[in-house]
Amino acid sequence: MPDAPPRPLRSDAERNRRLVLEAAAAVFAERGLEAGVAEVAQRAGVGSATVFRRFPTKQELIVAVVDARIAEIAEQLETALTAPDPWEGLVVAMESIARLQARDRGLFEAVGSSVSGDEHLHARHTELMGLLDRVAARAQDAGLLRADVEATDLPMLAAAAASTCQAAGGASELWRRYLVIMLDGLRPGAATPLPVPAQSLEEILAAKAAAQE
Repeated sequence: MPDAPPRPLRSDAERNRRLVLEAAAAVFAERGLEAGVAEVAQRAGVGSATVFRRFPTKQELIVAVVDARIAEIAEQLETALTAPDPWEGLVVAMESIARLQARDRGLFEAVGSSVSGDEHLHARHTELMGLLDRVAARAQDAGLLRADVEATDLPMLAAAAASTCQAAGGASELWRRYLVIMLDGLRPGAATPLPVPAQSLEEILAAKAAAQE
């Protein structure tokens, strides 16, 4: 007999879960993983017991925060795939990734190696890269994106643009300037032969796993 589907959370329970996730994202981004559950609970305005009811371990809370961020990007990539102009779709995708990195870069740097072995996030990451590959292929098929660019290049470029905010002392919108420069370099007319190949998704994930050891 198949398992019954999980019952949806009551409205107050769902509200508390959302508050905890938002608080955890903010706290981990500011303080890294050394921040405790009690601090997350205080930021969310709930008790520690409420946090542990939703997330029995701190690791589960971290995974849920990262998963929520991946879901945000996936939603934006789905939107990018519906853009009538494939180049505008690529811009939407790149802006979405860079904006999130600029906003939560501390969180991603703090938890990257900690969750690299999580099977659920591995699957979600693969799904996300599949969407991004479709965004890039649309632009390439239209002759708008240089042919030697791989989908795995795009998050790295977006992250590099986002990193300029920290380099400039936290100027929150500076990433936009550098992303535009990078986007111009992705057009076929600006192409200079690339000296080394892009990393595959498997190589990127293996490197993250090795960093955890």
